[in-house]
Amino acid sequence: MSSENIRPSTLDGIKRLAKSIKTERAIQHAVALDESARLAGFENFRHARNKLQFDQPKTHKLRNLHRVFLTVYWRDKKTDIRGRETLELHLSTLWSDLVQPVHFQNHRAIANFRREGPDHLAKPELADSQSRARYYACAAARALQFMDATKLRPSKSHSRAYPGGRSSNAVPAHDHESVWYDPETKRYLYVDEPYEEAVERAMKEREAWAMSHGFTIMKPSWPGMYFPDGGTRLYLIADSQKGIPLAPVVAALERLPAPIVEANWNGESAPSLPYFVSPGTIEHAKAIKLPPQKPRKPTTGKRNTVGYVQTFVGAQRRPNGTMPVEMHAKVGELLKSVLVASYHRKGVYNRVDGIRSELDEWTMREYNRAELPSEVFFDLYYHESRNTYERSLSENDRLKHAHSLEEVKRILAAHYPDSKPLRSVLNKVDGAIKSMQTWGA
Repeated sequence: MSSENIRPSTLDGIKRLAKSIKTERAIQHAVALDESARLAGFENFRHARNKLQFDQPKTHKLRNLHRVFLTVYWRDKKTDIRGRETLELHLSTLWSDLVQPVHFQNHRAIANFRREGPDHLAKPELADSQSRARYYACAAARALQFMDATKLRPSKSHSRAYPGGRSSNAVPAHDHESVWYDPETKRYLYVDEPYEEAVERAMKEREAWAMSHGFTIMKPSWPGMYFPDGGTRLYLIADSQKGIPLAPVVAALERLPAPIVEANWNGESAPSLPYFVSPGTIEHAKAIKLPPQKPRKPTTGKRNTVGYVQTFVGAQRRPNGTMPVEMHAKVGELLKSVLVASYHRKGVYNRVDGIRSELDEWTMREYNRAELPSEVFFDLYYHESRNTYERSLSENDRLKHAHSLEEVKRILAAHYPDSKPLRSVLNKVDGAIKSMQTWGA
């Protein structure tokens, strides 16, 4: 796609387009800046800078932005030095409104992150170096930048985005693709992020491919998510009739600041212990006030329970209810985060391990394979990262994990009817909370 088709609307967008024009036409950078500004509707770059700096109020600094912290822990195997990298990102909306944890697996940059709090995402697996930890945090930040600008969600529905429903029909010289879904229009596009040199060699083939399949390809000046500081560039590709209209997406990306990259790291680097606890997590834990419980008459009847037979165990009963899959996923992530940190606190670990085993069994009875594919089911309550094997936790860490268990109780009580099986699980959660609170006291 020619740079002449791009119409940047921000100063950063004009600067990024100028770099492309400079490369394409082999002209001086100052000349490229003026040409880029003219494409944006200004007389020259000075005119654009004056108008965009002084005519537009700096509302982006004043509006109510939402913070999200991205944390990656690391350990250098050669030196055994450990650390933590935490990047603070500001979004126009809550990260949880952009993507749900159950959909993290749909994009490579956030697939291994977990919800640690209302304003905190963390990667449980240790990176093998400080540099690699920063790389992971920056990659996740770029994906969230893209979602925040476009309001698109990552998807695995390749059949909705590619010609003929087959990824084998992808555009020539494609690389590092990802599929995106618009929840409002129910339409799809896919993002191609190849190295620029590969695209230049296959430009004619790509144009012919688009024409033969009835697809549109557009290239924003915003470099992209995959490896923008290493030569990859972002291309938006969609069915011209059935796909997401690309012009509004390009316009949204043009308003983004430059992608966050490791070379410009401005996050926090700290020892791995104590674990990072975000401000939102602490405030939420302090503010939580459970309503006073009215005494309930214990129910022993079978109306609130369903019987089933568990292999090697025998006849069992579970609550007569179905909890949404996304709630199972949330409970699973909360339990797994506690398990990873509490291996040497058996009063916590053994109880939580038993709770997740029982909830895993309930889930299997609540949904069939058509409703809940195996690859999703297996990750709900298992496949957590390796244990940290810490002998003690800081007060903030204990508070965070106790709050996670309180959240588990709240979710289960909200989605299942009062019954003996539910009360048994909630009692185990109470025991785990008490053991967590007294750990190291």
